[in-house]
Amino acid sequence: MGHVRNGIGVYGRLQKRLDRFPIGAPPAAALYEILKRLYTEEEAEIAARMPIAPIGLDGIARRTKKSPDELRLLLDRMADKGLVMDFVRNGKTSYMLSPTLLGFFEFAFMRVRDDIPQKEIARHMVAYAHDDPEYARSVFAGKTQSGRALVHEGALDPEDMTRVLDYERATHLVREAKAWAVSLCYCRHVMEHEGKACSKPMEVCTTLNSAADYVIRHGLGRKISKEEALDIFARTREEGLVHIADNVRKRPAFVCHCCGCCCAMLSAINRFKMFDAVATSSFEAAVDPGKCIGCGLCAKRCPVSAIRIEGEGKGKKAALSPEVCLGCGVCKPACNNGALAMSPRKERIVVPEKAWHRWVVMAIERGKFQNLLFDDFDRLDHAALRAVTRIVVGLPPVKKALLSQQVQSRFFRAIAGG
Repeated sequence: MGHVRNGIGVYGRLQKRLDRFPIGAPPAAALYEILKRLYTEEEAEIAARMPIAPIGLDGIARRTKKSPDELRLLLDRMADKGLVMDFVRNGKTSYMLSPTLLGFFEFAFMRVRDDIPQKEIARHMVAYAHDDPEYARSVFAGKTQSGRALVHEGALDPEDMTRVLDYERATHLVREAKAWAVSLCYCRHVMEHEGKACSKPMEVCTTLNSAADYVIRHGLGRKISKEEALDIFARTREEGLVHIADNVRKRPAFVCHCCGCCCAMLSAINRFKMFDAVATSSFEAAVDPGKCIGCGLCAKRCPVSAIRIEGEGKGKKAALSPEVCLGCGVCKPACNNGALAMSPRKERIVVPEKAWHRWVVMAIERGKFQNLLFDDFDRLDHAALRAVTRIVVGLPPVKKALLSQQVQSRFFRAIAGG
């Protein structure tokens, strides 16, 4: 049997495969329990042999030694479960193994399902994705992250609106998208199974463009109009939720609407003090001491405790920890005295152009660049090339050069197969 114990067997091989993504999957008992409940052994065997980059059916057939017709049925079933993602380009379908975070973790809870034991999985999900610091360190290592905070546009002074680039505006991302879908918030749905969910809205997880198309086709969410998407954003702003978007400039896949109590990304900040877990917006909160009365409402509103109250009596004032502040603007409406503003950061926040651009930079930062280049783990020559590449790219001058040049777009296209 392929049942896993201490990472042995097909689920152990799958864990190692997932851990080679820039977003990792460090071994843990809770992870193996999640994998066993989501993947059949046959599905796990296929997934353990899939590359990181999107690949066509014939390529997967060569790796798995299965016929294309048999494989198509299995991959379609796995796509319905959120275990693989399928994309159609120029009439051809390619498949990509779903990673953990921003992958099958979310897909498992984006709807109410009876094909998997959601309550059991939720218990293991909390133990792994929320309570395990090793997982947080693996996922959020490095400076480049999968998610970035968007400043609430209503929190900005009119003169600062000219500083906001299009890809920093939630409304622009929605209006420029080609497709829209909404699903249940993965984090709050998981916490609901654990009896710990907050009262914030549940059906607000928005996907855009090709990701929305995938979610709709596989029943992981429902299709919505541009107008309904804008309404969701307006409602979640009023609820004081943080807009955390796909950390790319072009064709973003998602925008989450996050609370500090349930969100796995914000949990890494609040619980493990990993202040780089979410890329910030280009703004940060600023307090005017002359107007601040130390009421503490802004501190209560902040989802990552970036604001604290200092002093005693009439001398109480709000104080900011800039290294913690997301620049989300959630705190601004809480101040009735005009003491709080959103100020531009001194340095412009660098946002990767596209998803594969981000993945390459994340891989370099996390020491996994070799996995993108040589990802056939059954080939001895790829194993040798991975070892050499890891050593070379790990040299400080080489790593610095790769990151400073952001790797040319021709290379990104080659990695993505386009």
